[in-house]
Amino acid sequence: MPQIFTALYLIAMLAAGWRLFGLGWSRGVKIAAAVALVCPVPLLVLLPGLIHPERPFADLLRTIGLTLLLCGALCLGGGWSAAKMRARRR
Repeated sequence: MPQIFTALYLIAMLAAGWRLFGLGWSRGVKIAAAVALVCPVPLLVLLPGLIHPERPFADLLRTIGLTLLLCGALCLGGGWSAAKMRARRR
């Protein structure tokens, strides 16, 4: 079950990157929206590990949170670049 949620999160970030490219917003607003889209899910895992580092598995929570953050950002960037390449072909 956790693998399904992780895959759905990454696919959603890919689609969000694709969609953000097509919007007519300024670059700063697009970057702010991208940060707002990527951060919430990894922070749900990352913050408990940062707030209570003495608890068991805190290091694992931090690692999972940082990995989700990195992979979400990469997927968002991948969607953005795929939309850019598709627009260039047309």
